[in-house]
Amino acid sequence: MSVQEILEQIPALSDQERQLVLSKLVAFGEEFEPTPAMKKAIREGLLSLSEAPTYSAAELRSRIAAWTAR
Repeated sequence: MSVQEILEQIPALSDQERQLVLSKLVAFGEEFEPTPAMKKAIREGLLSLSEAPTYSAAELRSRIAAWTAR
């Protein structure tokens, strides 16, 4: 969808929908600072990549199929 198409649809939105769109647009400009808990989870996730086994998409699909077939 182009910007022009989006702009053409705005008048059809309710006041509440326009407010939601506006708040989302404003949020795009805000800088994101992860919380300490988020930083810890990211560190743990990155560490697990080097310590835990990883699987290809095909291997993962196969494992999921086996788990759900039980």
